Amino acid sequence: MAVAVTASVFSGNGGRSYLVAANEDAWTRLLSETGSAQLGFAQTSALVSHVQVTYSAGSCVFRIRNSVSQVTKTVGMGFLVGTSGPAPYSGEIPPLVLAQDDVLEVYVAAVA
Repeated sequence: MAVAVTASVFSGNGGRSYLVAANEDAWTRLLSETGSAQLGFAQTSALVSHVQVTYSAGSCVFRIRNSVSQVTKTVGMGFLVGTSGPAPYSGEIPPLVLAQDDVLEVYVAAVA
């Protein structure tokens, strides 16, 4: 079953939306809502401090990783649609400068 996943990635000069219909039990890349670009291409050199991921069912984790070196730069939990984390820190991550080869991926687990 595919699970709808959306993400907002915020930098100092605004944010960008990403989405995917993620398959369960597999890492799936999100693409930008406008232009269908991967994270690194859409926001190259941006200093990112917030990643807000929402999903429609089950549970969800995300990671930002370099697709060439395979280094995972940060990880976090998604929020079920209609919920959010403890404001104002919802989706906050350690500041991260994006490289062109960086991708945003989610792993969705099935509803039990």
